[in-house]
Amino acid sequence: MRHIIIGAGAIGGTVGGRLAEVEHDVVLVARGAHYEALREHGLRVTTPDGTRTHRLPVIQHPGELGELRTDDVLFLSVKTHDGEAALDAWSPRPVAAAAQRPNDSR
Repeated sequence: MRHIIIGAGAIGGTVGGRLAEVEHDVVLVARGAHYEALREHGLRVTTPDGTRTHRLPVIQHPGELGELRTDDVLFLSVKTHDGEAALDAWSPRPVAAAAQRPNDSR
């Protein structure tokens, strides 16, 4: 399962960092200077236990990721005024065809 954090700011970055700490597959989505900072310096998460830096894949646009997997989790963590644009960007993304299971009635 891959977690795609759309909006890797304070909330999304914390969720993505904590998922990475327990070895989940995480991709961060950020824009502009924040994107550049994440690529150059990694994601730094500070908790009462200390500060950790995670070197995670980071993209700016859905097209950079390619086809979505059937088990991808899209975590939307953007400000309300950016929500519609984020949904418009991600909703038409193709999803890889799922392998049909023997008891699947599709």
